[in-house]
Amino acid sequence: MKTSVVVCTYNGSDTIIEQLESIRNQTRAVDEVIVCDDRSTDNTVEVVRNYIEKETLQNWSVHVNDKNLGYGFNFFNGVEKTHGDYVFFCDQDDIWVKDRVEKMTDVMEKNSNILLLGSEFEPFTVSEDALRVPSWELKTFKNDGSLEHLEFGPHNIFIGCQGCTMCVRKSFWDSIVPYYFEGWAHDEFVWKMALVAGGLYFYHFTSLKRRVHSGNVSLHKMRDLKKRIDFLKALKMSHEATLKYVEDKKGSVHQVELLEKNIRATDLRIELMSKRKYFNTFPLTLFYRDCYHKARAIPVELYMAIKQ
Repeated sequence: MKTSVVVCTYNGSDTIIEQLESIRNQTRAVDEVIVCDDRSTDNTVEVVRNYIEKETLQNWSVHVNDKNLGYGFNFFNGVEKTHGDYVFFCDQDDIWVKDRVEKMTDVMEKNSNILLLGSEFEPFTVSEDALRVPSWELKTFKNDGSLEHLEFGPHNIFIGCQGCTMCVRKSFWDSIVPYYFEGWAHDEFVWKMALVAGGLYFYHFTSLKRRVHSGNVSLHKMRDLKKRIDFLKALKMSHEATLKYVEDKKGSVHQVELLEKNIRATDLRIELMSKRKYFNTFPLTLFYRDCYHKARAIPVELYMAIKQ
């Protein structure tokens, strides 16, 4: 059993060493660390290379992208470079607990049904303008070592944990690569695929300390109209790719119907936002409330459409 870690960096020179130290000092040593830099404009690459040389880390490497890819595609390409049986996603500014790799791989070794394993985290704020971790997410944390199987349903279609807490079985990743499209967030991609395949699990174990600041990508709210529309278009594409996976696997009628419903709802949301079809709010409210991660998005998007 071998483990790989993919660290994606972009202008992270101030925090990257603390993260790399927490990876190097795991109770179960990782077999491979691949750092993918997305064209940093600071000295992140130099800092990482110097650290690898100083600590004589033979199986650690740095790859600099030819162009800026964005965090999702950067992670995807990083995972494609790995050789381990299990692959951990890793942000540049968190701090792993010492037994993160040991505990998560033990759970996956003992449970062959697990294709993707998410886990809990402990947030710590480092700036006054830091974004807030959603309270609903923190309320689900128990840190009691229990294992939860997440079944296919309306709520779980939407990603429910942070990508930085995930570990994926590489053989499963290799099987779903044909369904990926550039721009799809890596964590949402593997979440949806594992959900369809019945292998999505959540481990109630605090596996890392998450640094919370104003730049956290996954915590940004989309109150800009164009960004919101772009998000919805990508969401529709992700539903369509997931539906294709269901059809190829000859999944259940329930899976097909729920994904088709989400595609119709996303079309209505796009029309509301881009074409000011305000009356779309009525069917969205009456028939598609379960096609939103949070129902409060319905009035928010109506307000954004009117305001434009």
